[in-house]
Amino acid sequence: MRALLIRLTAMTAAGAGLLSGLLTAATHAPWTLVLFRAALAFTLVLAVGFGLGLILMRTALRRRYEEAVEASRRVRGNR
Repeated sequence: MRALLIRLTAMTAAGAGLLSGLLTAATHAPWTLVLFRAALAFTLVLAVGFGLGLILMRTALRRRYEEAVEASRRVRGNR
């Protein structure tokens, strides 16, 4: 799941950078501005994806831990 999340985030960030660059270039802006906006869009989407990935992984680990604790409590309770 982690690899899928990383791949999806990278593809989305690349798409956002490309789209931002194309839209900025369509307005006949200088190339430095095109590159800056594309890099900014790429970085922002990558940062948001990284943050969401941390939240999702924390949630998954917490659920796994709670299931393990619940299972160990059931085993002790049956003795």
